[in-house]
Amino acid sequence: MPKTLIKQNPLFSKKVEGNKKLAIAELFCDTLQGEGINIGVPATFMRLQGCTLQCVWCDTLDVWPNGNEYSFEEIFQLFEDAKLIEKFKSGSQHLVLTGGSPLKQREQLSSFLQTFVEKYTFDESDKKRFYVEIENECVLDVNNSLERFIKCWNNSPKLSNSGMRDIVRRKPTILQKLKKYENSWFKFVIQKESDWIEIKNDFLQYGLINKEQIILMPEGQTQEELTKTRELVANIAIREGVRFTDRLHVTIWNKKTGV
Repeated sequence: MPKTLIKQNPLFSKKVEGNKKLAIAELFCDTLQGEGINIGVPATFMRLQGCTLQCVWCDTLDVWPNGNEYSFEEIFQLFEDAKLIEKFKSGSQHLVLTGGSPLKQREQLSSFLQTFVEKYTFDESDKKRFYVEIENECVLDVNNSLERFIKCWNNSPKLSNSGMRDIVRRKPTILQKLKKYENSWFKFVIQKESDWIEIKNDFLQYGLINKEQIILMPEGQTQEELTKTRELVANIAIREGVRFTDRLHVTIWNKKTGV
């Protein structure tokens, strides 16, 4: 079973002095990536507190609003206690920065990763294996100092099925910047056939993303809900020649946080 290192807890308030800190909703390790291009890969998830959007189908809405600040040293100690340093160095476990919106803390994340590789003396071969993936909703810009640490951009632009207004959820300049990154993917949550039409009309037609970067994912927070959308979305992906991802964590553990 996945191991929880920090569990979101609204029952206490914790503040950290200085700038070397991150606001974390939950931190868990020794699990599998549930979706996207790296589905099935062993991973540690660090869920940052806060989000720019509030999608109607968000499956972590009861998690990312909560949490507390943790110093870099506190996080490093948790990594050490869970024996994660060597796993990161060897590439046998990915570090996934997720949310909410991890890019709300992009400056702190850049400092955190820089401090981490310096503290544990990652040499060049270690850095090549240290695999950091970041999930984001494509509405916040990225600072150059963070870019160099990211091995995979798990971008998740929102469609109208999110319940968010177009002007809030679709940022053409940000999308065009993200599409240029190496190993950059655009994962769309799909509920119905018309969602694909929206992708073509609002994203592909304007050259905001490349078709070969698209991954379609069925909407569903429970195993029962996934059975209603999975086949439809798989068939769209086959017909249109794009990638499909299941939601492995839901398939295995159903609706549950910390996995």
